Amino acid sequence: MKKNKIIYVLAFALAFASCQLEREDYTEIYPEDFLKTENDLRLAVNSLMYEFGTGYWSGEAIFSAYYDGYQVMSDMTTDVLWSCWGWESDIEYYQQWKDNSSSSLTGFFYRAFAHYQFLSKARNTIRRIEACEAPEEARIHYAAEVHALRGWMGLYLYDNFGPVPVATDAQLDDPLTFNYIGRLTEEQYDSVMTEDLTYAIDNLPETAPVGRMTKGIAMTLLLKYRMMQGRFTEAEQLCRDIIALGVYELQDDYTKIFDVENEGNSEIILCVPANASASWTSNYMVAEVLPADMPWTAQALGWGGYVMPWDFYNTFSSADKRLECVYTNYTTASGKYVDNSNSQQLKYGALPLKYGKDQNMTGSQSGNDLVVYRYADILLSLSECIARNSGVNAEAEEMLNQVRRRAGLGDIKGYNTDDFLDAILLERGHEFYLEGLRRQDLIRFGKYVEYANNRIQQANSTGSSSYYTVDNSHNRYPIPQDFIDESKSAIIQNPGY
Repeated sequence: MKKNKIIYVLAFALAFASCQLEREDYTEIYPEDFLKTENDLRLAVNSLMYEFGTGYWSGEAIFSAYYDGYQVMSDMTTDVLWSCWGWESDIEYYQQWKDNSSSSLTGFFYRAFAHYQFLSKARNTIRRIEACEAPEEARIHYAAEVHALRGWMGLYLYDNFGPVPVATDAQLDDPLTFNYIGRLTEEQYDSVMTEDLTYAIDNLPETAPVGRMTKGIAMTLLLKYRMMQGRFTEAEQLCRDIIALGVYELQDDYTKIFDVENEGNSEIILCVPANASASWTSNYMVAEVLPADMPWTAQALGWGGYVMPWDFYNTFSSADKRLECVYTNYTTASGKYVDNSNSQQLKYGALPLKYGKDQNMTGSQSGNDLVVYRYADILLSLSECIARNSGVNAEAEEMLNQVRRRAGLGDIKGYNTDDFLDAILLERGHEFYLEGLRRQDLIRFGKYVEYANNRIQQANSTGSSSYYTVDNSHNRYPIPQDFIDESKSAIIQNPGY
């Protein structure tokens, strides 16, 4: 049993333990030697960003392009993404998981829940920053970055599991005492999230180099959390505050948002920087979709797996410019024409290649930054919040129509509230496929389980499948039994598992 998964908080908190050695040993590192300069603070913050990377396959990297990556898992469990390979993708696509499942999906649940330990690591970093000798301005800035990172991880965990265990400062100060920590209540977790992200909003700059935390990022994280909670009045104000920053705007060309040449553009609020020359920081999303025989760039290698299911593809208008990033056919280098009649991959769906060509892509490693949140999401969220809070009005229509116009589509006007919200949900699917937003969108609109059961019914009707139907317990993932056992049942399983 690995020590790093024990519920009582031990790792990293030991950095606070004082050393009683009388002899000074220059081969050892002591906590008091760190966080004295502004550069020390920057390095401490940088070390926390590792878990938010693309990684190499799975492991600790949240944004892996494999089945257990956050964005892939979030979309693969919905109607917008599938894989011709079957395996885990079928389990995800039809939501066939249980708390005692023997599938490899249990590994995802384990690795995902284990990230709750980051919250303690980040809290200890904040306290070390506050106590260090660096200038006050630097301390405030870097503490704010860590608060934002802690809020980001808190959002990720809440999205997947709901509230998780969070150690108190007193427990962190006593790392050798076994504390079997249970999950926070919704109210307690909200207090932690609000405190972290409010501090970040108050103290972060409006702009920063790509990869650093900003005021807009912290505001967007809080917005996404409020939307998950259904607190749409507060969410509406956050949307307005983000717009009022004047930092972000829609790009004119949807197909260029994700290009290497256009990295750091004004539509992107939060991204994960990628580098094609380093396997642990590359964007593998292109390779997961790209067929092996489809010409792309000189050194690109595709694995031919992920697709946009045809049922979802067919919900697009043929005039939608966003389909320029979705391929229904291609011609190989030898001149062979490939479509759904002679391709195992295209039989399942179209090819969502929204990340543009990186001419430096080597093998499966692309350097396109992985987009997490962008300004179009703010406009559509504001439109949704207005409709929910006040009913459909001209402003709500305009927020939606700004996004539609860029896609080459006509304006929507005169809808009643229910039809307008349906239009927003569909628009969000068309706008954000392969960005990991679909799962929470469907949950918020009460459609996640309904859509899954429709897919299950359709698959079972062929006589070759026997998937079980699912219920609202699948809006959250099961907590791995290992963590429950190690907590002496202080951690309570999610309902329905």
